[in-house]
Amino acid sequence: MEDDVSLGDRPAAYAASGDRIAFDGDAIVYCSRFPFWLRPLAALGAIPAIWGVLYYIGALRQTDWSDPPWGDILLGTLLFLMLPLLVGGIFIGAALFGHSVDLRLDPVAGEAVLRRKRPFRNRVWRYPLGDVVIAKVELTADHPAYDTPVVVLRMPDGRRVRMGSFFRDQDAKTWVAQMRQLIGSYVEHARKAP
Repeated sequence: MEDDVSLGDRPAAYAASGDRIAFDGDAIVYCSRFPFWLRPLAALGAIPAIWGVLYYIGALRQTDWSDPPWGDILLGTLLFLMLPLLVGGIFIGAALFGHSVDLRLDPVAGEAVLRRKRPFRNRVWRYPLGDVVIAKVELTADHPAYDTPVVVLRMPDGRRVRMGSFFRDQDAKTWVAQMRQLIGSYVEHARKAP
């Protein structure tokens, strides 16, 4: 895979679909933002759930309970109560818990810093750079079902960072080669150090 990639030149900063990958000095920095405008829009997706629950309550009030139509009640419960609550919960969950990811692979400090930002919680993890693994490289040429190349980094504790921001396979190959070179040179330097 690295045969057709030149390692001599650094690739330019690359930004696509809200994601950005670039060099910051000797470090590779990856940022993936969950746009703020998407949070209120996702919260608006819960409005049909409110309508479905209100319709369900109104239908239950009009039911003749001396001889209830159990099939209609079951179908109404599924379609107008359970399904809207499930879909509304997914939208509210995306609005509240959608996160942004910042990853910095820093050979000078010898660490990988992973930061996940949510509206109510920010978490930061620090890992030795040599323990970061490129777990997957899925190119559109190899997997026609994917519309963009995907690169997945795995941290030592099992956390994964999915980078799906590349438009072309060549961009993904170039950045993967740069990450391998950065991690490999750090590991080699760490072995030589006393």
